[in-house]
Amino acid sequence: MNEKLKEVFKIFDIEYSQKIEKDFEKLYELLIEWNKKFNLTAIKEKEEVYTKHFIDSLMLFNRIKDKKSLLDIGSGAGFPGLPLKIAGYENALYLLESNKKKVSFMDMAIEELELKNTYTLNTRAEIAGRDLKYREKFEVVTARAVAPLNILLEYSASFLKVGSIFIAMKTDEQEIEGARKAMKELSFEIDEIESLILPNTDIQRCNIYFRKTKITSEKYPRADGIPKKKPL
Repeated sequence: MNEKLKEVFKIFDIEYSQKIEKDFEKLYELLIEWNKKFNLTAIKEKEEVYTKHFIDSLMLFNRIKDKKSLLDIGSGAGFPGLPLKIAGYENALYLLESNKKKVSFMDMAIEELELKNTYTLNTRAEIAGRDLKYREKFEVVTARAVAPLNILLEYSASFLKVGSIFIAMKTDEQEIEGARKAMKELSFEIDEIESLILPNTDIQRCNIYFRKTKITSEKYPRADGIPKKKPL
């Protein structure tokens, strides 16, 4: 796996080091160990973890590396946030996750890997999005396999500064048409659609970049659970 990881870093034009290699190996070991007790991920085989969790996350690196603040919504066991940190993202990273066991894992991994400027938020997006400490504070927000696109747009809108970017990590573009109403209501424009194949696989990925054009209305996000029950 080390040679494959090194090759991916070269493809993505990311600086590689022995420390990065060791940190990814450590993250894999921690993930598998904790997965014996808690259901962190259904993906357990080493090559799959590296490909579908680590390398998939790294595909965002060059797009976020210069952003001063990043929030990941529904981080789960820490993807894409932890791989981005290991690879060299130096600025403030917030990992938002409502599942306490998954947050405990991320806290432990952050400590074990000595990741600086990295924080967890054990809460729901609807709650954090109404907190003035986080509202309109971030230059980029990411979300991977958390919810349908129209729901993700509502989750992310209140966190972003005007002009900043939300990145929805999807497998294809199919959800865009169903999200047009949410885009209009929440003042999002599509900045770019990036269709990719994970290196050395046939796995398709589609990263959709949305730019927020106006301040988010105080009525968003709606109360806990409403975005899922009554999506825009």
